[in-house]
Amino acid sequence: MFKIKLKTMKNLKQYITIAACALVFMSCDKEDVKPAAEEAELNTKNTTVNVTGDGGSLTQFAMVEDYLYTVDYKSIKVFDVSNSVNPIHVQTLNLGYGIETIHAQEDYIFIGTSSGVKILDATDPENLEEISEFEHITACDPVVANSNFAISTIRGGTPCGGSINELDIIDINDIMNPTLLKSEALVNPYGLGFSSDDENIIFVCDGHDGLKAFDISDVENTELTMHYHDVIARDVISAEDNLLIVLGLNGIYQFDASNMNELVQKSFIPRQ
Repeated sequence: MFKIKLKTMKNLKQYITIAACALVFMSCDKEDVKPAAEEAELNTKNTTVNVTGDGGSLTQFAMVEDYLYTVDYKSIKVFDVSNSVNPIHVQTLNLGYGIETIHAQEDYIFIGTSSGVKILDATDPENLEEISEFEHITACDPVVANSNFAISTIRGGTPCGGSINELDIIDINDIMNPTLLKSEALVNPYGLGFSSDDENIIFVCDGHDGLKAFDISDVENTELTMHYHDVIARDVISAEDNLLIVLGLNGIYQFDASNMNELVQKSFIPRQ
């Protein structure tokens, strides 16, 4: 069981970040991601909500301004939480089977599934529409995105299926036709996240092979720029001021990543 005590929080955004860390940490013992729609209740503590929650790539919920999106094994649910005392369920969209993770980026929602990446149009936040899909072999698949790329890890040897372990860089400039640009071999990949300071840097949690950072500024010549071996890494959040939050097998780490080649551990919250 993972326990954490919070006395005060500066704002709801910080609360969501830590809640997301704890929820993902508790799911890390399972190789597949189980339904967790009830997580919505953790994000409705204030009467006014107008933030975007920072969660890791393995989370099953995303918060964008006044809307909370949650996924289970086969669908996505939309909640209007502008009045958190009375959240309103406004839509359930069935997406098939094997739904695992969710990531919100601008006007789109990216869904990691056991067979690929689904892209939803969220221009109308109450009426999501699936518009395209990138397919891969059956495997566990978290995904993150920026304005140019969707990036996912594929982990085999799990109940999700498959045996390939790799990082896929997907071109989404034509959002209706996502295409694979490059794959990088990995060892035991889990979550990932873009650097908050440089969108050309992607942090990748490669399980027992540690935490890695890739420079994708030249996709054809992707470069491994950092490899930190001293953590069994499961998910990562890059925050402001070069703060890196890493979910490890044994707890949650905070690192100063001002110099990525010499990460400085600032704190550690152990698993209990």
